[in-house]
Amino acid sequence: MVQLQRFLKDPDTGKRIARPNPEAEWIVQDVPELRIVDDPLWDRVRVRQTSLRMTPRKASADRIAERRRPKHLFSGLLRCACCGGSYTMISKDLLGCGTARTEGTCDNRLNIRRDALEAQVLDGLHHHLMEPALSASSARSSPVR
Repeated sequence: MVQLQRFLKDPDTGKRIARPNPEAEWIVQDVPELRIVDDPLWDRVRVRQTSLRMTPRKASADRIAERRRPKHLFSGLLRCACCGGSYTMISKDLLGCGTARTEGTCDNRLNIRRDALEAQVLDGLHHHLMEPALSASSARSSPVR
């Protein structure tokens, strides 16, 4: 069994403190049969990751904001019908008017579950945009090139 760290006891508190083992004691062994991704694909991924890195001239806060991806389907897209403020996550599963919560200038205290909202919108898109009459009329109006 390989030990990645050793434990020392703090004489003042009596608690164990984890310390990494020195690199000189590491045993590194290549095991190609345990790889999940083959070498050519791994090399292409590394090239792609390098190309996606931001240039150093931008501030670090800008780089972090540009690389951030939304966690949920409608993140950043929902607006309050009363004040125009953004709808934000107010708990693990609930969306609510951010202006009403933080500033108190909006009277809209209605909340909606994120999963219910996503299901409603996707169901509406599926039923209303996939009607044969709509797809037939759009096919006639836009010529195929």
